[in-house]
Order: sequence, then structure tokens, then C-alpha cells
Amino acid sequence: MGIVKSRKIIFVGGVHGVGKTTLCNKVKDEFEIKHFSASNLISREKNGEKESHRKQVADISGNQNHLAVAVNRYFNNVDWYLLDGHFCLLDRNKDIALIPHSIYEEISPSAIIVLVDEPKSIYSRLSARDNVDYDLSLLRSFQEQEISQAKLVSQQLAIPYLIVNPNQNENKALAFIGNLVV
Repeated sequence: MGIVKSRKIIFVGGVHGVGKTTLCNKVKDEFEIKHFSASNLISREKNGEKESHRKQVADISGNQNHLAVAVNRYFNNVDWYLLDGHFCLLDRNKDIALIPHSIYEEISPSAIIVLVDEPKSIYSRLSARDNVDYDLSLLRSFQEQEISQAKLVSQQLAIPYLIVNPNQNENKALAFIGNLVV
């Protein structure tokens, strides 16, 4: 594989309900960075299919191909972007499925931030927001897989990463991003 030039993309990963959108909205306002959700980009590429609150994904690989096409379509090489998404997803059987590393090679981010929190806190947010109850051990395993995959992708792409709980240390995330974009 040849050397891939990183784009000005900060990939913000983490399990559902960890606070990706909340952090991205703060960063977007503070640094005037465009923010996109991977699921929204995938929906756009799939001809406007409505995003649902159901967190199980039937065609993980196909969806990731849609994401790569969308990034090529909507992102330029001049502006900075926040792309919030995942390193693994729940398949239709509620099993944790890893997203192929090749998608991150195609997206070619400059850095990765993985948001983490206590599984009980994530559970509470998901219950309130989506009216969905998940097993705490599933949330714990899901989060561990997100972290593990993010580290691997970071190593493979030779890019920096940060693991942070935005509820305890949001300033650390903001400083990390500030050092990249300013």
C-alpha cells in the first residue's frame, strides 16, 4: 500500500449515546469546523433513506462504501471537518461487528478522538433519547472494541489519537483539536 495523504478530517468515534454530537457541536462553534455524521452521509448516499433510532445495521460493509463515496463527494482538501461515526457497530443480531480498516484508509483522517463514558451513563442517555435499553455488559464490550479498533486504525494510518471522557475532560478534547486546526 502506498502512502496516503491525510485529509483535514478529525474522526470522532464512540458508542451510541456517548456524546459525539454534543462535543462536535461545541467544536464546530468554537473552531468553525464543518461537522458531518457518518450515518447522515450514508443516508444521503442511499437516496435519502431516513435514519432510524434503531442501532442495529443490516449491511455494515455496504454502508461503509456509501460513506467513502459521500466523503469524496462532500469534503474538500482545504477545510477542516469533524466526522462522527464508529469503529464497530451492532449487526442485526446485536453482535458487535468491526468496521473494515480499509474504510478509514479511504476516509484518510488526520486524527482520531474516541469518546468514552461509564456504561451506566451511556445506558441512561440511550434510554432517555432513543427509548432503547441495552445490556450494560454489551455497552462495556462495545466501548472496549471502539477503543481497541481506534488504536489499531491510528497505528495503521500513523495518525494521532485521543481517548477522552468529554463529561470529565472536555477541555482536553478541545485542546487536541485546537492543536490540529489552528
